[in-house]
Amino acid sequence: MSVSITPFGKTAGGENVRLVVLKNDQLEVHLLTYAALIHKILVPDRNGNPVDVVLGYPTVPDYERNTDYMGRAIGRFANRIGGAQFPLYEETVHVTANENGNCLHSGLHGFGATLFDVEPTPGENDSVTMTATSPDGTDGFPGNVELEIQYKLVKSGLMIHYTATTDAPTVCSLTNHSYFNLNGHASGTVLGHRVSVDADAYLETDDGSIPTGRRIPVAGTPMDFTEEKTLGLDIEADYPALKQGGGYDHCYIIRDTGLRHAAWCTGPQTGIRMEVLTTLPGMHLYTANSLDPVTAGKESAHYQKRDAVCFETEEFPDAPNHPDFPDTTVLPDTPYSSTTIYRFDLAPQ
Repeated sequence: MSVSITPFGKTAGGENVRLVVLKNDQLEVHLLTYAALIHKILVPDRNGNPVDVVLGYPTVPDYERNTDYMGRAIGRFANRIGGAQFPLYEETVHVTANENGNCLHSGLHGFGATLFDVEPTPGENDSVTMTATSPDGTDGFPGNVELEIQYKLVKSGLMIHYTATTDAPTVCSLTNHSYFNLNGHASGTVLGHRVSVDADAYLETDDGSIPTGRRIPVAGTPMDFTEEKTLGLDIEADYPALKQGGGYDHCYIIRDTGLRHAAWCTGPQTGIRMEVLTTLPGMHLYTANSLDPVTAGKESAHYQKRDAVCFETEEFPDAPNHPDFPDTTVLPDTPYSSTTIYRFDLAPQ
């Protein structure tokens, strides 16, 4: 097992970005200190050949120029906040509107656009901890928030552990926005990938992709992944939620609580299978319906719509505006904490 930290390049503003490589005998993960993003995940296929299973860009300015959040750590509040406002105790908090009057992925200056510090995790030989600060009032969010993200190799898996502390009441939801293609990052459509999701319901959304508050059972609908099926089987079905999202773009309510299984995904060409585990209540399944980069990807790849699938573990979108959703309030004496694991193996043949 090894950890290396080396220079990678500079942001458009001239800030130095570092590359972190975590490696063991089963997995190799490349991270950047810009947005604490996942740049590469190399996994052996059924022939033992390493395959990079996440989409990405060759330079930091390429990540900055594209608006797809590729690979980034997302926060303070992942996904959407309807109307770019929410109640917090006796006040109404107004945050930056950056998508049709709503706040998406924390506005313009979230952790997905922040340069992190990085150090090897004390006492570990296969882990790093990245840290960053979001000052009080950033995009309207209250409280000075300190974020720590630990990336750790756990045998054939990558564990991501988030801890956030604040000096004033605020809200928090953190995720990673990696785009996965288990056939290889440049291999085209993922509609042949086989997926299952451990969820009996998903959150209904309005035309602006804001939850209505209704939990819709998946049984008997094209949204049902309780039994494994290909992403392409029902994606073009005449079903309101799929028409509205242009494909899958929905928060699934993961069964049970604690660190537990959430999803499987298999790339048919390589045989690589990924398991998603999380402590969070939801997981956003997104089939890259709007992916349209303005620059070339890694190895000059030309990524297109539905060339990847995202498994964004998350608190429920717009939770601060829904008292019956799990509470996302974070207080000085109650830090935020969550864990997600992406674990890889070969699917049984």
